[in-house]
Amino acid sequence: MKNIIGILILWIGLVSFDLGSGTAYLKCKSESGRTEFYAELQDIEGLLEKAILKIDETELEYKTNEGHIIFDPKNGVLTMYIVDLENKEDYLSHQYIQFWSIPSTFKIVKNERHHQIYEFKAKIYGTEPRKQKEFNTPIITLNCRLEYEI
Repeated sequence: MKNIIGILILWIGLVSFDLGSGTAYLKCKSESGRTEFYAELQDIEGLLEKAILKIDETELEYKTNEGHIIFDPKNGVLTMYIVDLENKEDYLSHQYIQFWSIPSTFKIVKNERHHQIYEFKAKIYGTEPRKQKEFNTPIITLNCRLEYEI
């Protein structure tokens, strides 16, 4: 009887134990394939760990936690505002991204406690990575997949 109670207590402890946090991976690509956006987000709505905007094989990498993320899967919302200032005195080194999902396209592919997958369309606008272009990109529509697993 003591063994059964001990096993039951151990099992309850393991089932209720939260494994901690993980990284969410966001991968987006335009219909033409010319634009790609990749981001790593701590716990989906936590800190930005890394982001890369790539247009026509030219990429701009953001290594900053200066960003704001809003994630509400019930309403199909994922927004990000990322700012990367290498030199705060120099406006030309200012890099930013504005990213927002289109709620009507938001689909929950998998929704388990420790593994979630979402697919949606999003818009992105930010610092232009290509030389000889305007300072800002046009607004670009992307097809995105967000996956989070602990």
